[in-house]
Amino acid sequence: MRYLKATFLIMLLILLLAFYSVVTEATVRIEPARIIINSLQNSRSTGVIEVINTGTEEVKLTALLNDWALDENDKLVFYEAGKMDSTLVGLIKFNPKKFSLSPGKTQIVRFTINTPENTSQEKRGVVFFERETDYMEVATGSKIKTQVGTVIYLVPDKIKYNFKLLGLQIYNSLAPAAQGIVLKIENAGAGHMRYYPAYKIIDSASKLVMEEDFGEYIILPGAKRNFSFILPERLKKGEYKLLLNIKFYNNQQTADYQIPIKIK
Repeated sequence: MRYLKATFLIMLLILLLAFYSVVTEATVRIEPARIIINSLQNSRSTGVIEVINTGTEEVKLTALLNDWALDENDKLVFYEAGKMDSTLVGLIKFNPKKFSLSPGKTQIVRFTINTPENTSQEKRGVVFFERETDYMEVATGSKIKTQVGTVIYLVPDKIKYNFKLLGLQIYNSLAPAAQGIVLKIENAGAGHMRYYPAYKIIDSASKLVMEEDFGEYIILPGAKRNFSFILPERLKKGEYKLLLNIKFYNNQQTADYQIPIKIK
């Protein structure tokens, strides 16, 4: 019994030490997390990325470029640099690419991007700062690597935007559940769009029934998405209008729609 207790205490101590080492190891923060460069064609743009070691250990970092996209659930998906038409390969240079960073210190990484001539397509990439940890991956036996990065957009001045509302579907669920609305949208333009939807619902007497504002959403060029939400209250039987207003980042134009809704 004493042997088992001693063994348990040793195992607990090992686990606590392992947890403590994870907590106290170096943590890297990147600023800014997103860079949008609006540039003239056949021009050069410069910028900086701050890499900050907020941990207690020195880290060795390597800067890497990757392509990226969003999947159907709007989750980031990364690809080897040069695999996508939107790649920044051949357009971006950053320095330094490899460096060591002491605890509490900041490294300034400078980058230069050349905007091609006669281009009307947005380019994008992510600059990762990768470090190799002391932990081993059981399946491969190799050391685990961690990455933090900054997303970069290169937006040429002659880029065209085209936001489309393809349709609306209302799900009239059984009472007492509230109804759901799905907006089918498309980015038919050449650049990503950050949009901020809001709506009002009025009844047949033009009386406001409900309204709601949403946060920021993103849709990449060529993508189609379903933007869905649940109404805060259940609509009674009758005829209504959905007044949809969509604002866009870095764009003074708005999209306004009046869509009739009938609840049976």
